[in-house]
Amino acid sequence: MILFFLLLLSLCYGQEVVKLDIKKAYQLALKNNPEIRKMLNELSSLEAREVESKLFFLPNIVFGTGVIYNSQRDEWENPYGISFLSTLYEYRKTIPKIRSAKLRTEMQREVKSQLEKDLKVTLLELFVQAELLAKLTEVKREEMAIAFVRFDRAVQRKELGLATDLEVFKLEAVYREKRAELIKAQYEYNQTLYRIKKLVGLKMNDFINLESIHFEPKRGSLDKEKLLSIGKEKSSTLRIKRLLLALYDHRLEESKRFFDLRLQLRGEIGNTLRTGAPITKAYSQEGWRVGVEIILPIFDPTTPFNLIELSNQRNSLLLEIEDSIKQLELIIHSADYEYSYLISKLDHALVMDRYAEENLTLRRSEYELELAFDLGYAMAEKSESERQVMKAKYEIMLFLAKLYSTLGLDPFLVLEGSHDFIKSD
Repeated sequence: MILFFLLLLSLCYGQEVVKLDIKKAYQLALKNNPEIRKMLNELSSLEAREVESKLFFLPNIVFGTGVIYNSQRDEWENPYGISFLSTLYEYRKTIPKIRSAKLRTEMQREVKSQLEKDLKVTLLELFVQAELLAKLTEVKREEMAIAFVRFDRAVQRKELGLATDLEVFKLEAVYREKRAELIKAQYEYNQTLYRIKKLVGLKMNDFINLESIHFEPKRGSLDKEKLLSIGKEKSSTLRIKRLLLALYDHRLEESKRFFDLRLQLRGEIGNTLRTGAPITKAYSQEGWRVGVEIILPIFDPTTPFNLIELSNQRNSLLLEIEDSIKQLELIIHSADYEYSYLISKLDHALVMDRYAEENLTLRRSEYELELAFDLGYAMAEKSESERQVMKAKYEIMLFLAKLYSTLGLDPFLVLEGSHDFIKSD
């Protein structure tokens, strides 16, 4: 029996607990999160394309053979040959192509950077949600305990003939309601833990211990001019659109240069050689040949329409950039009022917490058996007031984190406690 108990104990407590603070969770998510890994693959593909654009001069090498019947000679021929074609330079088009590939890579890096910021905000939200739900579970447990004691005492009073069935059923209903609220809070708390595990790449049956986030807001007003200046420069939305605008400029340059000449190197070896671009002439000849060709396109009916399409897309993008700047101004100017509102909510929560503290002290000082329920309610109210203070502080923290992310700043700046963008009143 003792051995069985020890074995059971080892199974229950033998699994290692993963301790997670917000920064460790972020590092795990960067390593294991599918969206981040997918983004890295896409970025790697574009980087490969960028390298490819710089190696435009590498040749295309083709080997060909077959069996062909020649009616003039009344015999079957077996032609074969190896040919290569290398573009040495395309006048006024090679450099724009390389720059276009580079811009696509930079855009993807910017998308990846914003995805990392969004990941930080999501982790902050989940850590906050877990901590608030853990506190809510504590509140609901206290409320359920009070409801159960009242219900149990009513059952005892009924057995003595001092209470009716109606009173018992009413108190049991309250107890069952509080128990259901506790179970719901526990369910939501555990669901949040599962979401964190999924996000950071842990197994669902891993035990995790979340480190609390400590945040103390600063009273004051947001420095709108400073935030706007930073947002116009670093906002991922604006940076991506500006890179896309530069890409349109290079694509327009490429399209306008369609009729510029192309310099290429061609070589063949075999018993049948081909020449021309496209290949239009073939003749039998043993040996090899190499030469430099200059090709000048004469006509392409699609070019004018491509230019119209690209020009319209570029003009639309300019309008989007202008609108994004206005939207940024709207967000920043509105943010100052929202910050003031959140601070006022915190002030209210702090006052209610002080009231709950005083009420709890009073109930403890006048504690008697008949007043036990008042003391229990006071304890539950105190726990709930503490949760409201936590919630108010975390709302301010998440508000600032999302604002920083929108402006292209690191959302984790809110954890440093410097408050560089808040001016004291």
